[in-house]
Amino acid sequence: MQEKLFDAIQGLLEASRGDLSVQTYRTYHFVLTKFDAFCPGLECNSLTEEVILKFKEYMREFGNCENTILKTLACLKILINKLIAVGKLEANPFARIRIGKIHSNRKYLTVEDLRWLYTSFIAQHSHLSRPEFDAMQAFLFSCYTGLRYSDLKSLTFAEVKDGAIRKRMHKTGDSVYVPLSSQAQTLIGLPGHSKDGKVLCVTENTYFNRHLRAAAAKLGFTKHLHCHLARHTFATTCLTIGISLEVTSKLLGHRSIATTMIYAKYVDKVLDSEMRKFQSIE
Repeated sequence: MQEKLFDAIQGLLEASRGDLSVQTYRTYHFVLTKFDAFCPGLECNSLTEEVILKFKEYMREFGNCENTILKTLACLKILINKLIAVGKLEANPFARIRIGKIHSNRKYLTVEDLRWLYTSFIAQHSHLSRPEFDAMQAFLFSCYTGLRYSDLKSLTFAEVKDGAIRKRMHKTGDSVYVPLSSQAQTLIGLPGHSKDGKVLCVTENTYFNRHLRAAAAKLGFTKHLHCHLARHTFATTCLTIGISLEVTSKLLGHRSIATTMIYAKYVDKVLDSEMRKFQSIE
């Protein structure tokens, strides 16, 4: 009797759980559960190209948007490749399936938004609860350094020396060097609640975002905030204030400058908008 697909992949996830971030594990498990709901009890070698294409149509009929469908298939492909790598699947059902490009509308804070939020936090942080303070402190620190959530969570004082961060990133394993701006130094100079040598106190992502938005509301900031918005903000701020694409890419720890160029189009929109102000002098 063949091993069930769900059991085989779940076993691999559990075995590698220590190497995955909490959010990555949850994403993999969600996609696996979603696929199992479509074809419960499917055996490993019964997974074919036809099954995956039917799953794609199932998601579309269920009301999933195209981006959600593409992201789900991309994640499922990763899981299937894990099975192939350990010899639990003979043929690759994704061999002839082209998933397509996933488009994302990356939101970010403008330079003015960031300046306002930072100033308000420095002036009013004593009015926030401890979890709200921790979340906003970490969020703003990411806005000024570009660190991902996982790297914010693991950042230690030993990795902050001589006014700069020197850290091996959790996601890629590559090292990054980020000189600290005066704002970033002020933020980590505030009396925090970290322990065990950590610079910041960062909770699980769901709680983090909840506390972050509560803090923003108390400070009078109305835009919707979430953790990864900070990294987008850092990238677009760098380009907006004139830091070159190459340097911005290095600060973000991108392996390819093409990845950084995604942010350039958002800065172009800002420039287009600003240049329209010339119309006022006609």
